[in-house]
Amino acid sequence: MKKIYFACLSAVLMISACTKNDTEGQFESDIVQSAPMLASTFTEPKDWARSENDGAISFMAPEGDLLLAVVPIENAPDAQVAAKTAWDAMGKTVDREVSLITERPASKGWEAIWSIEYETSPAEERVLQAFAHDNGISWTVMLLDGNLGTTRKRGAAVSTVLQSLSAAGYQGEDLSELTAKDFTPEMIAEFLAFVESSAKALQVPGVGIGLIQNGEVVYSGGVGVKDLASGAAIDGDTRFMIASNTKGMSTLLLAKLVELGKVNWDDQVIEHYPSFRLGDDDTTKSVLIRHLVCACTGLPRKDLEWVFNNAPDTSATAVFDELAATQPTSGFGEIYQYNNQMAAAAGYVAAHIFYPDMEVGAAYDLAMQKYIFEPLGMSNTTFDFTAAINGNVAKPYATNYNGVVIDVMQTANKGFNHTATAIRPAGAAWSTPSDMLKYIQNELTAGLAADGTRLFAEGPLLERRVPTVEAGAGETYGMGLSNIDMNGIAVVEHGGSMGGYKSQMVIIPSANVGAVILTNSDMGGSLLAPFGQKIIELLYDAQEKAKATVKANAQSLQQRLEKERAELSIPADAAVVSALAKTYFSKELGSVEIIINDAEVILDTGVWSAPLGSKINEDGTASLVIVGDTAQGVEMVVGESEGKRTLSLITPQHSYVLFEAD
Repeated sequence: MKKIYFACLSAVLMISACTKNDTEGQFESDIVQSAPMLASTFTEPKDWARSENDGAISFMAPEGDLLLAVVPIENAPDAQVAAKTAWDAMGKTVDREVSLITERPASKGWEAIWSIEYETSPAEERVLQAFAHDNGISWTVMLLDGNLGTTRKRGAAVSTVLQSLSAAGYQGEDLSELTAKDFTPEMIAEFLAFVESSAKALQVPGVGIGLIQNGEVVYSGGVGVKDLASGAAIDGDTRFMIASNTKGMSTLLLAKLVELGKVNWDDQVIEHYPSFRLGDDDTTKSVLIRHLVCACTGLPRKDLEWVFNNAPDTSATAVFDELAATQPTSGFGEIYQYNNQMAAAAGYVAAHIFYPDMEVGAAYDLAMQKYIFEPLGMSNTTFDFTAAINGNVAKPYATNYNGVVIDVMQTANKGFNHTATAIRPAGAAWSTPSDMLKYIQNELTAGLAADGTRLFAEGPLLERRVPTVEAGAGETYGMGLSNIDMNGIAVVEHGGSMGGYKSQMVIIPSANVGAVILTNSDMGGSLLAPFGQKIIELLYDAQEKAKATVKANAQSLQQRLEKERAELSIPADAAVVSALAKTYFSKELGSVEIIINDAEVILDTGVWSAPLGSKINEDGTASLVIVGDTAQGVEMVVGESEGKRTLSLITPQHSYVLFEAD
């Protein structure tokens, strides 16, 4: 089924879709040639068991249940045959139907790259994929076979191998010695035309755009519409949910505390928030302030717990309750694992230090307003959901399985995005292109205002960019900010994703350039990386790749929708529905209701609801699948346990079972 993405919140890792920027540069360390006579080079995963056999190089993850192999194939008529030959060479019989095969943009010296996914059932918790690379003479195939949770957990290492896999002799484009050009009206026109055509190809109704260079706003506005019904255009003051781009703002609040001498990055969290807990006592004592937003503590994602449980009035302290029940699955600093509750805790701990006598949610809202938004002049940025969805706001949209763009309904008290309110330091701010440029300019000047006034101390602000963990090829994560090497150009960036809203912030310090893209569609996620790539192309006359990436993304998305629609019964099949209970409950996810009417079957969590379809899995089990709204693709396996009817949600590193309510 579809591997969905919301809020930097994903139900499942899909390697073929989650590689971020295709940074063509090579890195000298850890590069290996995949066989003496052949065909490719790549960066090895660190600390994995390595073996070689007849030119194939394989790696086993430390957990022992994830195999990654790079296999040379001399002759094959197409990608599927190349992949099958590679599996056979590894002594693995893959007797599975090909679920989906998609072509990715040619890069790294390859003439073509194909992603091949194989059918698996949810209960297997297995990822089975091949990536066939054609150099015009022979093939190099990367194979992936492993446990779902381990694949997510080790996703950065897997992505590093895939992103770095290059045809032998390939030399990536090097922009490091070039000076960025100044934006001209012609460049801006080309850029807007690119975004507009890309949005159309991806069925994104509207895009907010901001560009700044050398302290001057080059462009603030947008393309497309904020409301399909009215046809109203997007401008520089149109508000969007910026989701995880909130994280960098929350760490800026922590930086202000460091500046004021109220906290040090290496203080224990419990020194400032004694009730903080993470797993056991030893782990709790090990957590420093800098660890709260470093994605380096080994804490796995637990997004479904807040997606299913949180309401607009859920207390901010729920974040700390969820963390107390969570244990890291890898060591501190060992691997990249992204967790929204930890980032939310960072904001709330900072707020508590500023206002120890206030409820932490209210304290956070006040602290952000006083110490971040007001000093930066971000007058249209807010956490107030009711205020945010009124006035000049972009409505959120999604594309359903029938290829139809639908309005993702949200009101003042109900809707999917309300679930983020209780974790708002991690992803619930609303902002505009113009306001985001003010925030980005502060990053470019390292805290210095246009009139020379120092708004933020330089040291603590820049500390947020210091790499803490590798997140992919040429990519590291700091504290709510990512660092990416794009062909020798250092870029600071971060993305954001919530229901119907996808955003990306791009900062290029050496060019004194910053940019933001805000989209009002779930399909907008496929435009984020090409947005940054197009900026690099314009500034440095770099090789053109952004357009091809958008084209490939649009084709891949369309293929996936068509393939998955063919597997589904919409509405859910009557035979499956007749066996369902009315209400289900689990301690972790709370209560959900199944509502059946003449036209559709609805899943209602109490805060958001969505229509359901059904499918029959490879192992004969049936699943309910969300087929509309922004949670499209979430899958629940219908079953029975302990004499009760159940719905099971299987996600990386966590499985949840909802039992029929008594």
